[in-house]
Amino acid sequence: MTPKSAMVHILLVGWSAICLFPIYWVFIASFKDANTIDQPSNYLPFVDFTPSLEAWRFILLDATESLVPRAFNSLLIGLISTVATLALGAMAAYGLTRFQHKFSRFAILAALLGTRLLPPVVMALPLYVMAQFSGLFDSRSFLIAVYAAVNLPIAIWMLATVFGPRASDPEEAANLDGASHFHILFFILLPMVRGAAIVVGLLVFIQCWNEYLFAAYLTSDHALTIPPWMVGQVSIKEAQTGGGLEDIAHLSAATVVMALPVLLLAIFAQSRLFRILQGSFGPRI
Repeated sequence: MTPKSAMVHILLVGWSAICLFPIYWVFIASFKDANTIDQPSNYLPFVDFTPSLEAWRFILLDATESLVPRAFNSLLIGLISTVATLALGAMAAYGLTRFQHKFSRFAILAALLGTRLLPPVVMALPLYVMAQFSGLFDSRSFLIAVYAAVNLPIAIWMLATVFGPRASDPEEAANLDGASHFHILFFILLPMVRGAAIVVGLLVFIQCWNEYLFAAYLTSDHALTIPPWMVGQVSIKEAQTGGGLEDIAHLSAATVVMALPVLLLAIFAQSRLFRILQGSFGPRI
C-alpha cells in the first residue's frame, strides 16, 4: 500500500468513525441507567459502566408505554403495503414495457413520478377528510392503501427498468405456447428478476417503515406506527417539567428498535441498488 493510499484509508476510517459515533452513542445509551447517563464520558460497556436492561424492559414490557404494538403496526402495515405495491407495480410495469402505447414510456413514467413532487401535506389533508367521513380513520387497512398508492410510482419506475424494454426469449416462447400474460409475469418474468424485485421491495418497505406524516394524520392509537409514536414521546417528555434522565435511555432504546431494521435492509440492498438505477439488472435468461 502506497503512502497516498494509506492516507486515504485513514481519512475514510476517521470520517466513518465520526459519522457512526452518534449511532453508537444512542445504542450504548439504551443500556444505561439514569446515574450513568448523567456521566457523559462513559462510552465502553463493562469498562466504563455496567450495562442495564431497564430501558429495554420498559419499552418492551411496560403496560402503558410499550413499543411492541407500534412496532407490530409498522411491520404489518409495511409488509402488506409492500406486497401490494410490488404486485400492482409489477403489473403496471409489465404493461408499460410489453405493449405499445400512444404516449412514450418516458412520458408515462415522468407523469407518474410527477405525483411525488407534491408536498405530502397536500395529500395528507384530503386523505384525513376522506378517512373521517368513511369511518376509516385510525385503521390499518386505510394506511396500507395510502402507503401502497404513494409508493406505487417509484415501484413502477424501478420495475420498468428491471424488466427491460422488450420481452425476453422465455417470455416470447411462453406467449407462443398460449400462456396468459398473468402467467408470464408472475411465473416466468418475476422469477428471472427476483433479486432485483426483492431489492425494490426492500426500498418500498423502508419508505413505509419510516413514513411519519400520513401515519400522524391518519392514526391516533389503534393503527399508530413507530415514527409518530416516537415524536409523541419526545413531545411529552419536553412538556414535562421534571422529566428524569431515564427517559433518555427509554427513547434511545426505542430509536434502536426503529433504526436497526432500516440499517440492516439498507446494507443488504445497497450492493444492487446502483445496478437497478443504471438499468443493468434486467432479466436473466
